[in-house]
Amino acid sequence: MLKQNYLKKAFVVFSLLTFISGKSAFSEETKSENSGPTVKKSWQISLGLGAAFKNNIRKDNNDSGKGGDVIIMPVPMLQVAWGPISLGQQGVNAHVYGNREIGASINFNQAGDRYFATGMEAKRESWMFGAGFKYYKLSFLVAKDITGRSKGAKVSLHYTELYPLSQKVFTRSSVGLECYDQKFAEYYYGVKTNEVAPTRSEYHPNHYCLPTLSFFPGYKLDKQLSIMSGFSFKGLSKEIRRSPTTTGTWLEGALIIGGLWAF
Repeated sequence: MLKQNYLKKAFVVFSLLTFISGKSAFSEETKSENSGPTVKKSWQISLGLGAAFKNNIRKDNNDSGKGGDVIIMPVPMLQVAWGPISLGQQGVNAHVYGNREIGASINFNQAGDRYFATGMEAKRESWMFGAGFKYYKLSFLVAKDITGRSKGAKVSLHYTELYPLSQKVFTRSSVGLECYDQKFAEYYYGVKTNEVAPTRSEYHPNHYCLPTLSFFPGYKLDKQLSIMSGFSFKGLSKEIRRSPTTTGTWLEGALIIGGLWAF
């Protein structure tokens, strides 16, 4: 019971990564040295480093550093934006119609976790290619695995809000829903007949959806340097909880802290 309570409070990394990869509200515009009219930059570069703490929802994962109850990992942060193209933790994104506020885009990013269990096929990340649209704070994306690993598909819908509380303090929050098809679920959480073991029964999950919630506050030390910390929560569906490859917890959480330097 204590372990379950701890895990429920711990869930905080992957959704947070999307926050950190997002551009800071304070790097959108710069002023001239003479405090003249605001000038928008056509490019943006941000570099940083953070640490992520995430509860481990997997059992018997032999992947390096992922065998404990809590996973701790360094998080290198890079965000490059030039015109309609951006590169960062959200992958590669290109606006093909409209602008960054309203329009359509294509995206190339990864999904899924590495999972290596004795007697099971190794599970690796799936690289997803997709298309979507954004209407101000609302974004929608449909993506398909193009690596041939899971051969699955993903549909996501997110609402993201940025709140500048002062010139130095800001928060970024998001709520969303991510849905994955049966092929994706089978690859990452299923157990085939030839993978059955005394502590692992055969299992074939169906498609599933995950509600997500993230809250990410930041503090701007100066014009370029910002300190960030945040929390992220993802509710796990019964298709994941019932898998013999998971701990059965209903919540995945993460905490991340780090610094970001905007050029």
